[in-house]
Amino acid sequence: MASLAVVLVAVGFLTIVRRRDILTREFWLGGAHTDTYGEPNQLGHISQYGGARMTPRWALVFLALMFGVQGVQMAITWGLSQIGVDLVSPALESISEASVTVSMWLYAGLIGPICEEVLFRGVLMKELKPLGKNFAIVTSALIFALFHQDLVQSTYAFAMGLVLGFIAMEYSLIWAIALHVFNNAVLGGLDTGIAHYFGEAGSTAFMWATIAIGLIGLIIVFARYGKGLTEYRRANRSVKGTYSGWASWTFIVFVAITLASAIFSYVSAVMG
Repeated sequence: MASLAVVLVAVGFLTIVRRRDILTREFWLGGAHTDTYGEPNQLGHISQYGGARMTPRWALVFLALMFGVQGVQMAITWGLSQIGVDLVSPALESISEASVTVSMWLYAGLIGPICEEVLFRGVLMKELKPLGKNFAIVTSALIFALFHQDLVQSTYAFAMGLVLGFIAMEYSLIWAIALHVFNNAVLGGLDTGIAHYFGEAGSTAFMWATIAIGLIGLIIVFARYGKGLTEYRRANRSVKGTYSGWASWTFIVFVAITLASAIFSYVSAVMG
């Protein structure tokens, strides 16, 4: 619940200081807006943030990617367990233990996703967009992952952040929120519910079904749209030196603190 409190405070503060941006139709549904960050010659430039029409086909593509991310994580976790390496995730374990309650389900499945999307995709990524869409999507996904302060969950959060970042960047924040809620409330809740009511056998069956559906979905998506993704990356490159911002001392300190916290949490869980 500490993470929720932090995010709620951050979102509340941002809503006050950025109300002229957040309390607009364009912020949530996408459209033209005035850039307020980036190089001096970019300030005041009118650009597009979201606004594309979500079709049933693309919705299925994004759902397939989300299943794929979850399937790959499950496959890696299972594979490592077969050689005696058990990946421990304190954050996921605590959520699973409490997610059978209505309050925890609302936190993990609704309130958390909305606040996280407003903070990481609605404000942070949008502000970084003038530096290049690729840079904005990757950087927001990286900070989103570090925010979770959990070695296992952060890896999953980074991959999911890339998918949600693209959705918010090209479609709208509302669609990113909707799919984030679906991932947490439906996919995550289904996994926990099956394990709770059907035990280990049900959990194992769900795992293999997710792995199969996820991997098949990824193969189909990348076979069909891989070329388009490559073209998108090429078209939205940042100018040389943009990623050097990752070498700033403030960012390094932030990464060091969050990694130290994640490692400490992981070691503590392993040691029991």
